[in-house]
Amino acid sequence: MDMPSQKLAARIIERLVSEKLLDASAGKKLLPKLALGKLTAQDWRLPIETSDKNEAGK
Repeated sequence: MDMPSQKLAARIIERLVSEKLLDASAGKKLLPKLALGKLTAQDWRLPIETSDKNEAGK
């Protein structure tokens, strides 16, 4: 069964992907660490910046 933290992490990642702040593949990689509360600023930085660059190029 999913833990509440896993459900919340999934909703956060889904929202970031839908707002085009994060690529879906990066979101899948970040999901486990987010659910455990072990993400750092460095973990977020590159995926968010990469997503921004990809979106600007479209």
